[in-house]
Amino acid sequence: MRFLLALSLLLVQFAHAQVGINTTSPHASSLLDISSTTKGFLPPKLTNAQMNAMSSPAAGLVIYNTDASSNYIYNGSKWNSLEDRISGFVNDGVALQLDNIKILLSTNTSERSLRIATISSNISLSGSSINYYPTSSVTSGGVLGAISGYVRQTDVFSTTYTTWYPGLSFSLHGSVQKLDLIDETNNHAYRCLLIIGSAYKNNFISLERIY
Repeated sequence: MRFLLALSLLLVQFAHAQVGINTTSPHASSLLDISSTTKGFLPPKLTNAQMNAMSSPAAGLVIYNTDASSNYIYNGSKWNSLEDRISGFVNDGVALQLDNIKILLSTNTSERSLRIATISSNISLSGSSINYYPTSSVTSGGVLGAISGYVRQTDVFSTTYTTWYPGLSFSLHGSVQKLDLIDETNNHAYRCLLIIGSAYKNNFISLERIY
């Protein structure tokens, strides 16, 4: 009887105990405290398809999205990137991804400008783009440029890429497209930037969540 009582008390103690890995004094506010000066925490690695196929993910669940090269967290209703901004030098047709949005420079020769798609499901987007482009090629110095704009209001975007400004095609590198938009479905706001590289290679693209 005494043995069973002692065992019961021991089990209760372990049930409420904190766990420390590589530390004998886990922080009082933590249930799990991992300590290391040479190694880090590696979450599970999933693709977009694997992430979206997960059944009833728990709020607060964290994974590493290999398609976005970023950690994602589930907030109870949708997956969001833990990054506020992603950018890089990429060739035409190569997408950058943040949250549920992907953007790229079109490979369509008649629409060399920003295209947008979602990772999953449809969303409604509204916003405006400002487009700067040279009126002729530049051999040295500079050249006069032209400016145009394009506005969309509550347009539905899906997993199929859509050109933001239909018919816009930047023919010369150094052209710039700036896009401010709101995701009305998920209550996010974004700022996009595209700078055309030579022969549509090494284009700079940036996608930033500003809300």
